[in-house]
This record gives sequence, structure tokens and C-alpha cells, in this order.
Amino acid sequence: MCLLQGLLTLGYRKLVVCHLNHQLRGAASRADENFLHRQTSRLGLPLELERTDTRKFAADRKISLETAGRELRYAFFFEVAKRTRCSTLLLGHHADDQLETCWLNFLRGTGIAGLAGMRRESIYKANKRSLHVIRPLLRIFRWEIIQFVSDQKIPFREDITNTDVSFTRNRIRHELLPFVDQKFGITHREAALRCAEILADEEDWMRASVDQFPYGPQLFYKELLILPLALQRRVLRRWLVQEGVPEVGFAEVERVRSLMSNSPSRPAKINLPANIHVRRRTGILFLEKAI
Repeated sequence: MCLLQGLLTLGYRKLVVCHLNHQLRGAASRADENFLHRQTSRLGLPLELERTDTRKFAADRKISLETAGRELRYAFFFEVAKRTRCSTLLLGHHADDQLETCWLNFLRGTGIAGLAGMRRESIYKANKRSLHVIRPLLRIFRWEIIQFVSDQKIPFREDITNTDVSFTRNRIRHELLPFVDQKFGITHREAALRCAEILADEEDWMRASVDQFPYGPQLFYKELLILPLALQRRVLRRWLVQEGVPEVGFAEVERVRSLMSNSPSRPAKINLPANIHVRRRTGILFLEKAI
């Protein structure tokens, strides 16, 4: 709601409000829908709304609720963009969201891409289509947003799960970050964001190197073996993601990397999520999906 009001204040009028109801919060989810109907009607803006069974989608795909929610959201965004002939998606993530994301990725053991957090601008591609994603509030802290919302008397709804510390992100928000504030001062937040920006630039450099490798349904790993280990891992991860393997992490990449040897003692096949197998044969890696 802060992002929407800010855009309207700046003179933007050709806006489409999008809301995907993940149906994970019962009556609260329905109340969110009703709230948006009232607000968009008051502002004279179109509302694109859809409901989805996120739990079933996650169970069917054998992926986490978080991953399922993200996949469903972006599929919804792409559909709305196509239907409304829009090419730009504006999201309301702010600086505190960025900090939480960087910490969450650090605790998960991700690489530079995860520690760099979200990008202020990026291109999201899927099924030969692309969206220009912009996060205008990414350098604005939560306290500044709260002040703006209060001054402008902007109505909003709070996600009831935001205070549930059983979620790792919420423990970071309500317990870890306040502890670090107390011990090291609030300036650590600016320092962490600066670090994320530095890592984002380095990630771009590494990604450009990875883009030069030839990809396809089959991966010729002998060419891969002459690359530095960091690039090997990145190329393998890119290949697996492009071939539709869900939730590719360090463990999955290392298991695939273990195939890049013709030693008889090494396995010639490994199993991945979603009943996908990777096999080695005469200098190539290829995927098979179990029926």
C-alpha cells in the first residue's frame, strides 16, 4: 500500500494491482482480498485477483511452501502481464526485507548470489517471456515506510504470520537483527546493505563467465573440468535449473559434480528431487525423469 500510494503521488496512473491469494491463512486471506477490493475501488484502479491451492501444488511437486508460493506468484504475474500488456512488475520489498534475505541465505549456506540478496532491477524470464522487475523501496528501511504510512494515513493490513517466530525469516526479523542492533549498533544495517551491493556486482561478473559455457539437454563435462571449481559449480547449477530440476542447492550440485569422472569406482547415475536422474555416458551428462 505504501508503494502504491508513492506511485500515485509521483503521478503514475496506468497501474494494475495484482493479488494472488495463496489460501494459507484462512479467513485472514479472504479479508485481505476484501480489503484490496475496497481500496482499488476507492482509488479507481483495476485489480487482478486469483486464488491458488499452494499446499497442494507444493505437495504435488515435492517442494517447499516458500518455493511453491514463489513459482505460483510469478506464473500469476506473467499471466497478468500478458493479459494487460504490461512489461514492468513493481514489488514492495524494502531494505529490511533485503537484510533478512541476506541473513537467511547466509544461514542456508548459499553462495554470492544469495548473499547479494534481491536486485533493485532485474529481468525475470520464464517460458520465453520476460518481466522487468523493479523494487523501488529496496533502499528504504521499514521505519521510514511506517513513518510515511502514518503521515499519509494510508490504510494497510498486516500479514498475521509476520509475528510467528516458527518461521526462520521471522526469527531473523524479531530476534537476530534486534540482537545485532543492540550489540553492534544500528549502523551495521547500512554496512550489510553495502556488502550486498558489492557482492551483487561481483555476481554479475561471475555470471557473465558462466553465460559463455554452451548449454543444452546434454552437458559435455570434459570442457567443464578445465574450469576453476567455482565456475564448475555455477555451470552445473545453471544447467540443472535450465533443465527444470527444482530446488537446486549445493548438495545437488556436488552430487552431479561427482559424476564427472570415468573412474570405475565412481557412480554413473545419481538421483535428484522430483524423480529426476542424472547419468554419465562417454564424456556427457544428461537427465532422465522417472515415469
